[in-house]
This record gives sequence, C-alpha cells and structure tokens, in this order.
Amino acid sequence: MVPICNIELNLISKIDFECVGQVAKHCDWEQLCVFVREQTNLWLIPKVGYCLISKITSDPNNDFVKKIWCGSEYECAGKLKVHFGLKRVLIHASYAAYIFRHGYIDTSVGVVQKINQDSVAAPINELKSIMNEHYKNAEIYLEMVKDYLCTIKDEEEIKDCVQIDCKNCGCGGKNYNNEIQNRNPIGKNITKWNYDD
Repeated sequence: MVPICNIELNLISKIDFECVGQVAKHCDWEQLCVFVREQTNLWLIPKVGYCLISKITSDPNNDFVKKIWCGSEYECAGKLKVHFGLKRVLIHASYAAYIFRHGYIDTSVGVVQKINQDSVAAPINELKSIMNEHYKNAEIYLEMVKDYLCTIKDEEEIKDCVQIDCKNCGCGGKNYNNEIQNRNPIGKNITKWNYDD
C-alpha cells in the first residue's frame, strides 16, 4: 500500500473566491489549488503558526474557531470592531500568487506563456501591481485578525496558539482606513514659468 504523503487539507475551495476578481468564473482550479496549498503552508502558517491552523482544520464547526476563520464582530474598549477572518487572508494571498503566475505553463519544452487567439497577455508590471495589491489586502486583513486574536489570546482553547506580538494591537490598535486600497497615486504641481525677455 502506498503511503499518503499530503498531511495538509485545502482550507478553501473555488467558491470562496467569488467576488475576488474574475477568478471564480474563469480560473483553472487545478492551478489555483496549487497556490492555495502553497500560500497556506509557506505564507499563512509562518505568520500565525501551525497550532492555530491545526485548530481550524481539526474542528472547523467549533463556534470559537469559526470566528477566527470566518470573521466576526467583537467589542474592544466599548467599541464595536470587525475582522474578516483568516479565510479572507488566505483567499487574497492565494489569488495574489495565482494572478501573477497562472499564465505560465510548464511544458515538455520548457515554461511557456499561455496566450489564446482572442487575448493578449497582460504586461508583467501590471500583473505585479495586481499581485502586490492582493498581498497588501491580505496583510491588512491579517492585521485585523491579529487585533481580534489579541483580545482573545487568554481563552483556554487557543492560549497556547497565539504567537503574535500583542503590544500594539487589541483594543486600541492600528487604524486601517488610510491604508486600504491605497494605490500610491503620483501627482505633481503644475507651475507656470515666467521668462524675462
């Protein structure tokens, strides 16, 4: 009997990408699946720790765990706050990797760019820009989750799993409003030059 080598589960599926670009309608799920697994293992786990991910995979229907995974409202110092869960974090990180690399296919003659007769591949700098935007979104969502985790870090179910620095978060942490979707517009002043004859 051949041993099963994959110890990880795919935490999200194609339907979770609805309303994130056009990926849910047009994506190649085989490729997207690769990026979901990659971003779970190499991007999300190093940021929040395997203990927390293990709690999510071992008991996904637990109401306490579901709030961490799917998001929730919570109260901090008398203020109502919200976070959107680690699931939203992983969706944006996976989509970032997918959007940048899914147009390249490994063939028997090397890696080629996938182009069909009705389309032109997006320039690499535009793909990088979209990728960076989604990674930034993932980081912003992650900071919101960390803020929430800091408010519940002493709860018995996860107290050994929270491995984030809670000094600057939880009930009075950062304000994210000025960071969301900031695409760094570039502008300059127009001046009129006066020349003496």
